[in-house]
Amino acid sequence: MNKKIIVMLVLIAVLVVSGIVTYQYLNRYTNCGPGGCPDRTLRHTDKPDYKELSGYGTDSGGFECSKPIRMVSYTLNKKHEYVNFLPADPEEARVFCHMTYAIEYKGKITVLQKPEVLDLISKYKYKDVSIKALKFELIKSEGFVDRLLPQYKGREIGCIIILETPNEKMVFLEDENLETFEQMDYKLFDQQLDKVSLADKQLFLENLR
Repeated sequence: MNKKIIVMLVLIAVLVVSGIVTYQYLNRYTNCGPGGCPDRTLRHTDKPDYKELSGYGTDSGGFECSKPIRMVSYTLNKKHEYVNFLPADPEEARVFCHMTYAIEYKGKITVLQKPEVLDLISKYKYKDVSIKALKFELIKSEGFVDRLLPQYKGREIGCIIILETPNEKMVFLEDENLETFEQMDYKLFDQQLDKVSLADKQLFLENLR
């Protein structure tokens, strides 16, 4: 076999093995695979340090939090090099922290900063609270919002946010500046959904995130 081909095969084998070892190393010491750290158990430093922070970064990207939340230190290796801070309570981060590359995620943060919303959420465990937003692309889809909310036809809508707790479910309508101009009980909103076509209702429910 040609020596150049042998050398190339050896180099490819080395790269493959190196990649596998690196991936296992990262997962062993940080439990951070491609899915990102927020959904995985963190490996804390030997002497965990805690901070109140309004944002953090993972291998998935950066997250902005609507309020400061408790973060704990974790390390990339046994020597405690590359120390970073991630949420101490992943459920708290799931509610209050979101990526902001999409306008609907920014819309969630503005709703979560409302004092009355914070008071409501404080009554429940974070695992029992959810906040979702309609994909902005669908809001901009010609005619969709007018069919969904004909009473606001002609008004610019930036976000439709749904906040759900065990005992209450609310809808927030925001303009393109992410200012809330309407807040309603979900039961009233659901009555509105019953008036649209089944296809539009299904499209709405399937595009909440």
